Amino acid sequence: YSIKALTDAGVQVKELVKDVGNWDQTKGQEIVASALVKYGDEIEVVFCNNDGMALGAAAAIEAAGRTVGKDIYLLGVDALDECKEMVKKGTMTGTVLNDHIGQSHKAVDVAIQAMNGESIDNYYWVDYVKVDASYTG
Repeated sequence: YSIKALTDAGVQVKELVKDVGNWDQTKGQEIVASALVKYGDEIEVVFCNNDGMALGAAAAIEAAGRTVGKDIYLLGVDALDECKEMVKKGTMTGTVLNDHIGQSHKAVDVAIQAMNGESIDNYYWVDYVKVDASYTG
């Protein structure tokens, strides 16, 4: 969704690497380290689909001599406490909270609709909570 959101906003995007890190910090570090060797300064943004991989990416970025917030951006998913702290310090650009409270409320609402015989959709979206430098949660 991140790349699509950028292109929908009119931002030109060149996707250099798309890989699977299996939610693993070490694998995330390896993927990003390899990409930084191959593409160098062409890499402007790293999107990780969980904060574990983002922690690995952060280590690779630092080892490559790059600086998050200065010459590269790093984003993750899950809003782990460690990553929220990194966002506050500026060593990670942002993360998003996969809103489990909102998801549970939506699940209960849909269950009640189903029990009442109302029609329900096959899919429901619950917005993420953005965690960036302005986040106070």
